[in-house]
Amino acid sequence: MDGSRELRWSMGLFLVFAAFVPMLIVSLDNSGAWAPVLLAAPINVIGAVLAVVGMGTPDPRASAHRLWLAAAVVLIGNGALYAVR
Repeated sequence: MDGSRELRWSMGLFLVFAAFVPMLIVSLDNSGAWAPVLLAAPINVIGAVLAVVGMGTPDPRASAHRLWLAAAVVLIGNGALYAVR
């Protein structure tokens, strides 16, 4: 077992929360604008799936690469969420 396992799990859980919490906050806003959520939801779901896959990958190098990719996708999704809003 490598020493970066706990860090990978922490990073993966953070990315899953970072993907879904902003969408929840914007969807609970009373403005009634669903366009940002409908635009960002598929992007953030892909980022969350990549984070979960990266957490479960046994190879540390492949896991780090997938988590880095997941972080980039979640950042793009959240940027799209707030840019359209």
